[in-house]
Amino acid sequence: MRLESSRARRWSLRRRRIGRSPRWYVVSATARRNDLYAELDRERRRAAELERRVSELSRSVQDLEAFSREISHDLKAPLAGICGYAQLLTHLDVGYPRPVDYDDFVAEINRGTDRMRRLIDDVLAYSTVRGARLHLTTIDLNALIDDVVADRAVDLPRPGAAPRPAPQITWERLPAVRGDHGMLRRVLENLLGNALKYVRPGEPAQVHISSRTGPDGFVRTEVTDRGVGIPDGQHEAIFGELHRAHPDAYPGTGLGLTICRRIVQRLGGAIGADPQFRGGARIWFTLPTAGNDAAAGAGQLPVAADAAR
Repeated sequence: MRLESSRARRWSLRRRRIGRSPRWYVVSATARRNDLYAELDRERRRAAELERRVSELSRSVQDLEAFSREISHDLKAPLAGICGYAQLLTHLDVGYPRPVDYDDFVAEINRGTDRMRRLIDDVLAYSTVRGARLHLTTIDLNALIDDVVADRAVDLPRPGAAPRPAPQITWERLPAVRGDHGMLRRVLENLLGNALKYVRPGEPAQVHISSRTGPDGFVRTEVTDRGVGIPDGQHEAIFGELHRAHPDAYPGTGLGLTICRRIVQRLGGAIGADPQFRGGARIWFTLPTAGNDAAAGAGQLPVAADAAR
């Protein structure tokens, strides 16, 4: 009887342990499932909040671009009037001989209005280039540079500026690239304009443009000049906002190369200055080759995501 009682007792305890185990497992699984649902709910709320902030930032960027366009138009209207009257003063018959410093004063007005116009244009381009829609296409660099050089050849000197010797501009046979025609034209206009501007007084500008295709599917284009060059330690700083390497000797807004960097990065490339080059300056930039569509779209970030950088 004791043996049977002992066996019965052990069997009862075993059933009790077995019976409890499933209930404990069910309780544990339910708690974990509830925790998982709660975490998923928190992630959904965070994602919704992030989407709302991105949407607000995108609207803010669009509002800023619209404001920039409006304010640039409003500023240009009175500036055009000042420039027009300054031109009239240049040809006004004030008797002979002209009053002392008359021509210098008029030339200074013309220089000021010209710089103000360029500053307005650069600020507008700086504020809108990130959000501008890209129109990617195959671009013939030879034809584009030929157009840019031809436009520079017929540019009239700024009012009050001393005449300069004719520049010497050469370029090699260049490959086709993938990019936005209007934006790339602005980059080349800016780089060529800098190469023609930063020369010693009385010397002709010497500019050479070359390109080569790398194994990575990118075309590296170099604009080399024999001008005053870039001061040591400023080869990266010149791409910063409002930075001017030669602020007293040459006019400028300090935004041109910043705009170039934004454009090139949006087109999926890179831009920089060669610190090893001596006897002038060498600015290089890379763009995808004509058939490298994947790389050409690498820089096309959403407006809000790009502005959040």
